[in-house]
Parts: sequence; structure tokens; C-alpha cells
Amino acid sequence: MKKFVAFMIVFLVVVGVALVATCPDKMAHYAAIRNVATAVVNAEMNQKEHDETLAAIGAMEGVVAVDNYLRMNLIVRDYTLYSVGYIIYNNDPRMVSVGLFKHVFTIKEDDAKRMLKSKLSLPNIIKQQQELKKYEGI
Repeated sequence: MKKFVAFMIVFLVVVGVALVATCPDKMAHYAAIRNVATAVVNAEMNQKEHDETLAAIGAMEGVVAVDNYLRMNLIVRDYTLYSVGYIIYNNDPRMVSVGLFKHVFTIKEDDAKRMLKSKLSLPNIIKQQQELKKYEGI
């Protein structure tokens, strides 16, 4: 019994050290969420009946808008063993990613699509561009 308890203690310490050493940083969360958002934007542009050139331009602009939105609204909290990514959505922080063991688990594309549709309306894009220019000028 003592060997089993000692083994479990050593095992838990090893797992704890591995979690601490492999906790993803903010850039890993940003890249994972950006990949999901880019896939959603590209899927939306491919579904629409647009000219191929216009769809490509729309997809590029959508990705730029998503990129700007993530830069301003992504919050990553590091809890030493794992990290959690939040996005401010309707003035409420929403969990969009969890990271552990150098991997970031993100929300489903359907959830991302719902969030993006409300945030990527033309008035919101214009507002985000103005806020970004304000921050870049500082």
C-alpha cells in the first residue's frame, strides 16, 4: 500500500510539472482561435454565391477584421497548470479556449460563426478599425 501511495505522489508531481512546463501562452490561444475564425470566414464566403475574386477579397477583409477584433478583445488567464482564453462578447467575457499540454482546445465552429456574425457587421468593423487606429497612434 505504501508503494502505491508513493507511486501516486510521484505520478501527480510529474503530471503537475508537465502541466506547468507545457502551459500554452497567449500567442498559442490567439493562433488557435484565429484558425477557427478564419475557417468560419472562408466557409461563409464559399457558401455565398459571389464572384470568386469578390469572395477572396471578402475572406481577406473578414480575416483582417477578425485579427483586429482578437487583438483588442482576447484575454488569456494563466492558471499555472492550464490557461483559459476569453473574448469580450456583448460586454460579457466568454470562454473560447482552454490550453494544456501545449494544446489549445477551442470552441466549435458553429459557436464561432454565431459570435462572428454579430461582431462582423459593417458598423462593428468600422468601430473596431477606428479604435485600433486610436491605439496605434499612442
